[in-house]
Order: sequence, then C-alpha cells, then structure tokens
Amino acid sequence: MIVISNSSPLIALARINHLFILKSLFGQIYIPDSVFQETVLQSNVEIQTKNILQTIDNYIFIVKPRTAYLFQRRLDFGEQGVINLAIDKQADFLLMDDKKARKEAQGLGFKTLKTAILLKRAEKLGIIKSYSDVIKELEKLKIYLAT
Repeated sequence: MIVISNSSPLIALARINHLFILKSLFGQIYIPDSVFQETVLQSNVEIQTKNILQTIDNYIFIVKPRTAYLFQRRLDFGEQGVINLAIDKQADFLLMDDKKARKEAQGLGFKTLKTAILLKRAEKLGIIKSYSDVIKELEKLKIYLAT
C-alpha cells in the first residue's frame, strides 16, 4: 500500500508523540520534500522537528516528485507536492486535512484520509486507547482537526 502524507497529519501526531500510529496503520509512508521542508526545516517547534526526524528513513521516506501537475485549485506548496508524488507513485491513500486539497486529489481519483479518521481507525484497532483523549491532547496544543 502506498500512502503519502501532507503536513497537517505529521504536525498533529508529532506534537503529541503519536507518529507511531502511521507505522502501525500503514507500515511506511512517503512525504514530498516540500512537506519535509514545511514540517522540519521551517518549523520552530522542537518536539515536532525531533519526532519527525526520528522517523525519517525508518518508516517515513522523503521523495522529490517528478510530476508538475497544473492544478485546478490554488494549493500550497506542500499540498501540490503530495498530489504530484501521488501521481508519480500511483498512491492508494493521501493523508490530508485541507478540504480544497482533498477535493483536488479526489478529482484526480485519489482516496484521501483526514487525521481524525486515522485516529478513529487507530482506536478501533487498539493502537490508541481513546480517540477523545487524543483529541483533547491536540486541543490543549490548539490543534483542531477537520471532522
């Protein structure tokens, strides 16, 4: 299964030390170099940077997309990278929370998953104990997920 993540799921999970959910659900994921730049190189949140760096080349792999698709919607650099990489790798799932980016990806035939859905699946599979407890942890950090 080929899964590509945008920044928002990585940021949310890294900030609460829950990146292991991605490994448990998917084994490995890919991120475009633009997402790495946004979540690590441009981040000033030490825990986020540290946690993401610990996963690189373990179960999160950085890839530079070859495709340069002309998008129908205005998307940020990371979202463009995710969809371009999805086209390159013919991804099974894209992890993204932004509604406009999800619509663009779905219009190209890709299945998308929001972070909240990942957390619900993780609870159902026993990877985390409580979806609502994780949501409360995120909200304490002022991270609110698309539902």
